[in-house]
Amino acid sequence: MSDAEPRGSIDAPPPDDDRDHGLLVLALLAGIAGVLIGVVGGAFRLALRWADEARLHAVEWAQGDLWWRGALLVVVAAVLVAIARFIVRLVPEAGGSGVQRVEAHLRGEVPPAPLRVVPAKFVGGLLAIGSGLALGREGPTVQMGASLGAWTASWRGSSAHDVSTLQTSVAGAGLGVAFGAPLGGAMFVFEEVARAFRTRLVVATLVSTATALAVARLMLGGAPVFDVPPLDAGPLLLLVGFAALGVLLGAGGVLYNRLVIAFLDLAERAPSVPPEAKAAAIGAVVMVVALAAPSLVGGGDALNQDVLSSSATIGALAAVLVVRVLLGPLSYAAGTPGGLFAPLLVVGALAGALLAELGGAVGLDLPVTVFAVVGMSTFFAAVVRAPVTGVILISEMTGQTSLMVPMALAAAAAVVTATAMGGRPIYETLRIRMERGTVPTA
Repeated sequence: MSDAEPRGSIDAPPPDDDRDHGLLVLALLAGIAGVLIGVVGGAFRLALRWADEARLHAVEWAQGDLWWRGALLVVVAAVLVAIARFIVRLVPEAGGSGVQRVEAHLRGEVPPAPLRVVPAKFVGGLLAIGSGLALGREGPTVQMGASLGAWTASWRGSSAHDVSTLQTSVAGAGLGVAFGAPLGGAMFVFEEVARAFRTRLVVATLVSTATALAVARLMLGGAPVFDVPPLDAGPLLLLVGFAALGVLLGAGGVLYNRLVIAFLDLAERAPSVPPEAKAAAIGAVVMVVALAAPSLVGGGDALNQDVLSSSATIGALAAVLVVRVLLGPLSYAAGTPGGLFAPLLVVGALAGALLAELGGAVGLDLPVTVFAVVGMSTFFAAVVRAPVTGVILISEMTGQTSLMVPMALAAAAAVVTATAMGGRPIYETLRIRMERGTVPTA
């Protein structure tokens, strides 16, 4: 960004003459907005837990008689996903992840996220993810945070500069709440969304993230998202394996991004078909998968925990990996509220575990759980192109600090590989599509 960017850019000098006083007010507003997204984001995670449990019980009930119970459940899922997509018709800003819209605002391309995004993202995300779509909870919480941050600043009558600063910082707090990762949420702001370090932005981000996580942990507890025993990075020679994982996932990230766009393009065909009907069809397909294998659908936390906690055959890992690689982009093409992060982590964990198991098959002693953890951060880096965020995020989600060196090496290898292949970061691609009006709600 540059000083020539539109008024309100967080990279521009703040308009306040008394900057010390302005910084104090900004910090107070960040704290208020942090409390708000802590409550809303915490409630969203609790609601999704309930929805996941309800879906599992419903699938178990339906498996008793697939002819009519299963068919009924497929219809119910289709209707719920269609409703989630209809919410996007009413509130177009609520479609898709929302991260690209926050970035577009910083570039002066769209206005700040309105407050109506909060209920739309909450209800739409709950219906879509709860129905089994392979979408992440972080997308809704990021954009709900951005909306609450912009609203808090506007309520105070703040300058356009501070509206942008609070929208960006509280978006990071939303990511922190989604994954229980305050530093990961903060780094996401600096590395991916704003791509800048400024005193006001740093202060607002740290305050909003800290207050948001403090509130959310009162509701959710403070344990990491994934229960992983203490891990050892292994001998120095193993770094070669992590570098190889980075190269493979770097190439895989480019292909995954292209698959996301290909499914979006496919969903845009047949414009005479209402988007709600297309979303319903996707919801029905996903529920069919759920009836066959309940653990394969949804955001993927339970599946990810299984990969990190237990061993599986090469065939099983490969099959699940293929399903999740297809299910994530297919679900995103529905245009409902929902993010890309959580599905990425599942794919990365599966790929890392599969590589370790393949190594074991040829006589190499590769720790499966270690490679699964490193795979999560590496695939994130390959797709989003934010390697430092990926390393910090996964370290917090797993409670592991011993793997930072292999995670950093693999992430660097993934970014170099993806860049050499000419692949664009996913949110840059989505933002450009939104700017061109190709997929206005995705």
